[in-house]
Amino acid sequence: MKIETPVLKRLGPVPFWRGREKCLASLEDAYCRAAEKASRLLASSKENRCERADLGNSPANMI
Repeated sequence: MKIETPVLKRLGPVPFWRGREKCLASLEDAYCRAAEKASRLLASSKENRCERADLGNSPANMI
């Protein structure tokens, strides 16, 4: 999954960065990993809601 990071690119190089990799490359990698985890979390949350909805239509089951 490729994540666009226009805000990071617009900010340009970070003057205090001392890492071996470029700052933008490191942050883009972190954004990509976070987006993948968030996608999995949302997908599992959606599946759980669907499973709960299949249990019945009583208010106690729709939480």
